[in-house]
Amino acid sequence: MIRINLIKLNMMILFLLYPFLGHGENGDKIIVDDKGMPLPQAVVQVDNYPPIVAGPSGEVQMTKLNTGDSVIVFALGHESKHYSWEEWLNAEVIVLKEKEGELNEVVVSATRTDRTVEDLPMPVTVIGNKAIQETGAVRLSEVLSEQTGLQIVSNHGTGLQMQGLDTDYILVLLDGEPLIGRTAGTFDLNRISVSNIEKIEILKGPASAIYGSEAMAGVVNIITKSGGHGKKIDLGLRQRSLNTWNPYLEFGIRKSNWNIDILYDYYKTDGYDLSPEVTGNTQNPYQSHSGQVKLGTRLGEGLSFNLFLRGYTEKATGVLEVVENSGTELLDATDQRDEININPTLRYKPNNNWLFTLRNMSSVFSTSSVSKYQKEGTVFDIQDFQQFYQRTELQTDYQLDKKQLISLGLGFSGESVEATRYDEKNHFKATYFYLQHQWDPTDKVNIVTGARGDFHSVYGSRLSPKLSGQYRFSDKFSWQLSIGSGFKAPDFRQLLLNFNNASAGYYVFGAKLAKDGLEDLEAKGLVAQRLILPENFGELQAEHSWAINTGFRWKPVESLLIKGNLYRNALQNMIETAPIAQLVSGQNAFSYFNIRRVVTQGLDLDFTYKYNDNLSISTGYAFLDTRDLDVMEQIEGGEMYKKDANNQTVRVSKADYGGLFNRSKHSGNLKVNYLENRTGINWALRLIYRGQFGFSDLNGNLILDDVAEYAPGWYTLNLTSTKTFNNGIFLEAGVNNLLDKTSITQPNMPGRLLFVGIKIPLLNL
Repeated sequence: MIRINLIKLNMMILFLLYPFLGHGENGDKIIVDDKGMPLPQAVVQVDNYPPIVAGPSGEVQMTKLNTGDSVIVFALGHESKHYSWEEWLNAEVIVLKEKEGELNEVVVSATRTDRTVEDLPMPVTVIGNKAIQETGAVRLSEVLSEQTGLQIVSNHGTGLQMQGLDTDYILVLLDGEPLIGRTAGTFDLNRISVSNIEKIEILKGPASAIYGSEAMAGVVNIITKSGGHGKKIDLGLRQRSLNTWNPYLEFGIRKSNWNIDILYDYYKTDGYDLSPEVTGNTQNPYQSHSGQVKLGTRLGEGLSFNLFLRGYTEKATGVLEVVENSGTELLDATDQRDEININPTLRYKPNNNWLFTLRNMSSVFSTSSVSKYQKEGTVFDIQDFQQFYQRTELQTDYQLDKKQLISLGLGFSGESVEATRYDEKNHFKATYFYLQHQWDPTDKVNIVTGARGDFHSVYGSRLSPKLSGQYRFSDKFSWQLSIGSGFKAPDFRQLLLNFNNASAGYYVFGAKLAKDGLEDLEAKGLVAQRLILPENFGELQAEHSWAINTGFRWKPVESLLIKGNLYRNALQNMIETAPIAQLVSGQNAFSYFNIRRVVTQGLDLDFTYKYNDNLSISTGYAFLDTRDLDVMEQIEGGEMYKKDANNQTVRVSKADYGGLFNRSKHSGNLKVNYLENRTGINWALRLIYRGQFGFSDLNGNLILDDVAEYAPGWYTLNLTSTKTFNNGIFLEAGVNNLLDKTSITQPNMPGRLLFVGIKIPLLNL
């Protein structure tokens, strides 16, 4: 029924818009960057005429141009270009050179409008396509694992941690639209292929004022590629260890008033096993298919339509061992995941002061897990999960004057979930608004203020304000400050979920089901060790938070960029996810509980040095301190105890306490890039470090306070070589985890991985 409603909804939208599609006027010029990528919203200024804004394919229509007129073309993040009347008439395609350096990168996620990094009063990192290629990555998690202040954690999937907060607090966007399909809050980053990613925007710190509760820690916005002018077909193939194959195809057509881009990506791997002494793999074999279509067209003067379609399907197989009264039995397990996203967008810009954007998003995410006895072939267990999400939003941007931009958003969303282990269908509805004011009172100061109001059918209402400001002391040094709040209530997944993933072998239980779920696993002989006693968990409560980020961007010389950010997040009733048991396979069973008062605070530092056109070096360091304030009070009052090595009860000291579980106090990276002129090969060497982190509660007092409860720190060394030939063929080869580091406490790190890849431009007209 959910899929039928989804299809009906979007077919209706397309039917209503169909009369407009393909009927735009022919444009006189196309504006692209130096890579051939179109520049929508580029501006053309002609003498004595109002400025003209380019359409979604970079097209502009010029009907009034007189001999002697001059033309200026400019776009955010690019060098402007001047034309005489004769030069303009002779130019079919207008090419603007992109400004170099991270500070000139154009970012959308921070304010939901286009701004360069240097104009943003908040900590933002942009990972460009070149940096993505240098990682040799095939999945999003591999790219993010090399970024300062981000931790890839194995919490019921490959998740992300930012500023000491788990992936449940990080909003993942694809071309500005949220991705659904979280397992009890965790969005599995391995669902996203890097084949079609143009860049990744990372906004650190609370963004609830414009994005809602899931953005309490920050936002990751994935920007996909759009083809250049004309027709383009690229065929790529990556192969790596573990019999992993990743062929993909990119196809694009771009005309004066319409464009279409298509991606198909296939991924297959045999998985790996970090605990061969027990039955089952750490990562089971699986294969996935991804498809994506982006359509854009100009409907008329100032009116454009875009449609984004994405489909994903994944199937994994594995073997489980259970203990029953008759003895040990082997099970064949199959896990299926499917996802569909349909996002139409209509934009209308009647003049240079107003922009109206109507967005619709419809998504379906479903999983199906089936396990059968190997001998009899009869069903042991079946679990189905289906999530439907729909959102409609209208955003209005008004340019009050050259220094002020006001954005107002109004939206409605609905979500429903059906699952085998839920007694009934769960659903909720929400309406919301957000208001944002961007103000540049002087050349040295820019200020962004905003607030969002959420009105939820289950969680109630909440207002989330935010204030950000930046002061430029000079062209080389600026300081940023951002303060914001957030609100998040427990959802039905955190309360009632009963889920296992056959491809990875982990289990997740909602807080109300943790005790019964753990006892069931023990009865089946799947538990190697209890880590936390679930009977100590209470009822989950809603969370509240306040956060502050302050930092600087300093470019003392042209070749050196230094960025720093200090942050502090104060949360009440933080919903924490943690392993409650280690399974015999080496994976974990997880559940949730509240921590009444929590603080996460720390520092991120990045240094980027460009020695010359051939050699660049960058390094990053992150310090993280996390505290349960109630635990700190009990320790200071002498009320917290533990067993020592002699099994004697002793008081816990402040020096014993290690903060929250699964957080590393120290982490960092070092990257060296070298372009060898003679061969044209680009070499990228990266060292990634993560310090020790709390893994389990072995003495039963529910806190991290013993050296035996820590997982050891680790570091990996990655090496990639890439080369692009004059005919456009791209080659890559390398090795990730060169030193073959593995740890059972880090199940998403399989060991040394060798890889090669090729991308061939079959057509480029």
